[in-house]
Amino acid sequence: MPETAAPCGPPRAASASPLLQAKLDALRRKHLNVAVGTGVARILCAVVLLLGTEMLLDYWLDLPWAARAVVLVATSAVACSLAVFRIVLPLLHQPDDDAMALMVEKERGQFRSRLIAAIQLTRPGAVPSGASSSLVGALVDETERLAAPLDFAAVVPTRELKNFGAWAAAVSLAGGIALFSGGQDARDLLRRAFLSTTPVPRKTRVFVADGDKIIGRGDSVVIEATARGVVPESGTLTIKSFIRRGQEFVMARVTNAANRFALPIENVQQSFDYVVRLNDGASPTHTVKVLPRPGLARLECEQTFPAYTGLPKRKRPLGDLTLLAGSRLHFAATATKKLKQASAKLDGLERTLPLSIAADNPKQLTGEIAIPTNGLAGFSIVMTDADSMESRDPTIYHVEIVPDKAPTVRITSPERKEELVTRQGVLLVGFDAVDDFQVAKARLRYRVGEGESAEVRTTELDLAGSEASRVQRRFEWKMAELTAALPYGTRVEFWAEVEDNNDVTGPGRGTSEHQLARIVTDDEKRADLLGRAGDFLGAVGDMATDQEKLNQNLGALILEKRK
Repeated sequence: MPETAAPCGPPRAASASPLLQAKLDALRRKHLNVAVGTGVARILCAVVLLLGTEMLLDYWLDLPWAARAVVLVATSAVACSLAVFRIVLPLLHQPDDDAMALMVEKERGQFRSRLIAAIQLTRPGAVPSGASSSLVGALVDETERLAAPLDFAAVVPTRELKNFGAWAAAVSLAGGIALFSGGQDARDLLRRAFLSTTPVPRKTRVFVADGDKIIGRGDSVVIEATARGVVPESGTLTIKSFIRRGQEFVMARVTNAANRFALPIENVQQSFDYVVRLNDGASPTHTVKVLPRPGLARLECEQTFPAYTGLPKRKRPLGDLTLLAGSRLHFAATATKKLKQASAKLDGLERTLPLSIAADNPKQLTGEIAIPTNGLAGFSIVMTDADSMESRDPTIYHVEIVPDKAPTVRITSPERKEELVTRQGVLLVGFDAVDDFQVAKARLRYRVGEGESAEVRTTELDLAGSEASRVQRRFEWKMAELTAALPYGTRVEFWAEVEDNNDVTGPGRGTSEHQLARIVTDDEKRADLLGRAGDFLGAVGDMATDQEKLNQNLGALILEKRK
């Protein structure tokens, strides 16, 4: 472009040109926009191409999760590198005015270094003291006349932006068409590219519910799978353990189920990985982890008797758990594995009792069972270890409950079932009471009259500190204290009742046989005594006669032997 003649007039002083600065700023903006746009186009091309390549390889090879993770990391690294070098750095390190002026000078030769000079000489301190600033002003005026009709932004090359932009548009369009036309299969592949566990799309899709399992050693496990899409007649189960190579088994279709397949594996002894294949589809690799179930390595039992028995604690063997009702059975056990939870299942009572696990040693557990009066037939220990593995088929330790027997009592005096007594008489009542542990209370129970509706009265008997397992006592029962004047012939039914010291499941009570006392006159009592004395004397005479006969027989035997 030909140079324009300078207008007439005095030259201005040296100062920065707003026109030149505005054109350089516009140039810088376009340069930055082109750089950023080219960077975005590069990133888009790289990401779409890498993801598409990974999706194709994944569909063909069924890439494992780790391989897809490596590809995703590589794609992210490429995208980040391009973003840093093609977007971030240009934004952070934008070219200065000198670089922009040199770019224009290179493309527009008519400036002949005027543009760079006009930019540099108008900066503060650029013109030394004593130099003529009017020459610089004239230079700026001339540069403005040259720059006024020019578009500085036109010098920025856009070929690279156009090329990568076209590629980015084409790749994105192709990717969008492929994703839309591929339907659910393409979307599943895209999810897998971002590390989803969605299976690779096939004609047959395989779904394994509860694929990863934890079972006890020696247990059986059933591998089940569901087919969607094309359902084959059978499938294969590939098992690979740490010891054996891969083994394949035929999976049959479940009866009355159109798309379910199952295969039971019995007595599993070691962990294994498995894959189910149905038609062209395959499940992800799942793991069956085999762990030993928790068990008891040691169990010790100790019986604490009720306090009223006065008996000390006693170790009890597991084969002889004959326990007194009201006792407490404390046990300490050691498990074969660290436990998370433990309980005692009470057989017969149909309930469970939580057990305590030691905080410093999760293998140690303790518990205590209160022995009821009945119902408890035994107990077993149920455990859950730290891996949530439960014990199975625990041993049942049988318990036999021995109830605290009620005390027994019999009246030793009077001996006759019916005793005659006067109104002012005293009846000597004696009794003999026996208990397993201790007789704590004794009382005389009676009622006046023979009717069942008669009031039952009670007289507490003082044991005078004779509380023991056996108590023999006699009491004087004064008839005058019963009623002021009982009619003659009135019968008083009486019996003895005792209690033991069982304060846990008792107290136990025992009663004697009922006896009678009949109120008679003094004459009747004397006649009774005389009759009893006659009977006694008659018995003595009979005994003397029998003794004499024995002596005669003995003498006869001695004489016969001498002959």
